[in-house]
Amino acid sequence: MSATNAFPENRKMTVIFRIEPGSLGPDGIEHVTEFCLFAQTQLQACSVEYLKWFIEPRFDKSLGEINFQLNNKALTQEQAEKYLTVLGESYEHFEDQLENNLEAMIDQYFGR
Repeated sequence: MSATNAFPENRKMTVIFRIEPGSLGPDGIEHVTEFCLFAQTQLQACSVEYLKWFIEPRFDKSLGEINFQLNNKALTQEQAEKYLTVLGESYEHFEDQLENNLEAMIDQYFGR
């Protein structure tokens, strides 16, 4: 897609996904920050044009595992579902793809 036809930045939904250190194994705390940088790069590179990714460690359990924003305004999961539906994507497929991609990235990161 050429730059003139690129999806406008202000219409991209931001996905903030927080990785729990324990999901990376017993010594995950030692790897989580670096893994988040790796995962963000990987997800953004293979992502659809209407999403922006921010992957970060989940050290604070009071923060949700996943949050959505549009133009720096928080979206509920229902609003995110509607956004994806308008673009021809189901939320269930989005979640499945995220889970599958994260599993593959963990394996790749640890060289499994």
